[in-house]
Amino acid sequence: MTDEPPPIIWARLSGQGRGPARTLDHGAITAAAVALADEEGIDAVSMRRVASRMGHSAMSLYRHVGGKDDLTELMYDAVLGELRLDGMPSGDWRADIRRLAGEMRRLHHAHPWITRFGHRPTLGPHALRFREIGLACVDGIGLEIDAMMDVLATTLQFTRGFVAQELGEVEAQQRTGLDREAYRRSTVPYLTQLLATGRFPALRRVVVDADDHPDPDAVFERRLEMVLDGLAPLSSPHPTTRSAGPP
Repeated sequence: MTDEPPPIIWARLSGQGRGPARTLDHGAITAAAVALADEEGIDAVSMRRVASRMGHSAMSLYRHVGGKDDLTELMYDAVLGELRLDGMPSGDWRADIRRLAGEMRRLHHAHPWITRFGHRPTLGPHALRFREIGLACVDGIGLEIDAMMDVLATTLQFTRGFVAQELGEVEAQQRTGLDREAYRRSTVPYLTQLLATGRFPALRRVVVDADDHPDPDAVFERRLEMVLDGLAPLSSPHPTTRSAGPP
């Protein structure tokens, strides 16, 4: 017989009730951990480091937060609370989903460490709010719940992938000391050799014809529209089959 897993952090917090304000509670701990992750990255976050930042012992934190897994759950939900979701749903599902994607991109740039989280459904208050609003944006357009989730998930997965590329470029610049233009110049000699072989016509078109300095915001919007165009047929009513009339 297997042991039952312990209650999730949100269940434990909901059972704590409301007492007098304390200088050390899960909210204060979470805020300190988020600040540390923003400054030094998620790998710098530990119960010991957060406790030291707050002037407490690590053991005192464990009385409020079960461990680092619980702490990162609290951190991820806390930053989801920064999403600006007022006025949604507006009745225009494409505009709403476009806005949700833009907000998630903004949030990932503000807190790059959140790319490590959000892959497993969470039941924090801000995650629940985001999910409820997101699904409400695509409700009433003729979709079953599975298709509604597909629309939301497809858009957010595109967004996360786009942001991962952006953040990866930032990390590469920090690691190598070469910005995008310096790296491009470093590839010129070898690219010239490759193109001279005549075996890479598509690469030649990229080098010769593609925009060397595309605006990332414009690229994001353009590709997001392509995603939404692909999803749009889901919201169109399926044609009804008419019965044949009398001969």
